[in-house]
Amino acid sequence: MTDERKASERGRGRPKKGKELDVDALFDAAVANFAEWGFERASLRKIAGQAGVDVALISYRYGSKLGLWTAVVDAVADETLTRVLALQELCHDLPPNEQMERLCTEMVDLLGARPLFAQLLISEIMTSADSERKALIEERLARPVFDLLLGCVRTIRGPDEGPAGVDTELSLIAAISMVGSVVSTQSFFQRLMPAAGDKQQLFRQLAVLMRRLF
Repeated sequence: MTDERKASERGRGRPKKGKELDVDALFDAAVANFAEWGFERASLRKIAGQAGVDVALISYRYGSKLGLWTAVVDAVADETLTRVLALQELCHDLPPNEQMERLCTEMVDLLGARPLFAQLLISEIMTSADSERKALIEERLARPVFDLLLGCVRTIRGPDEGPAGVDTELSLIAAISMVGSVVSTQSFFQRLMPAAGDKQQLFRQLAVLMRRLF
């Protein structure tokens, strides 16, 4: 085998040298496309074009569309867990009522910062028949975040506090679902409720509603 052929085979599958991968831009483009088109109809080529990168670079880094999708879910999970843990440390010495208010505000801000990701998750959970992606959502994002938040709420509330007769786990699921649904449909509901166009005011009111569930 010639040296030229060996070099060619060693480099097969690798993208050409050029612009480095902008992970933030790529993940934003991926979330937008997955939310709009669904996983099956979303295209790596279109995601690459929107992010301004070579599609071969995406394939090389993540292996497949599912690999990119999983990386996006992992990134959001890591950010959420990091922020909630940091909030726990920051609020440790505050009165319980203030801790709960801070937790609700933080969760609304997190969900509100990524309305398309909330839309993506709702679509996957409600309409997708793909059990592998649902299992990934549960394993990588839903379960670790839910368990951490549930522990936070129970620690702040204490064993004998909270709405009588209301399950804490259901309260948490209802709160997250409510906020995720509202932020992902905000642009539509501005037609019915002009106040929805004021993002800061909307987030403040959602945090108050979330707080009432606990």
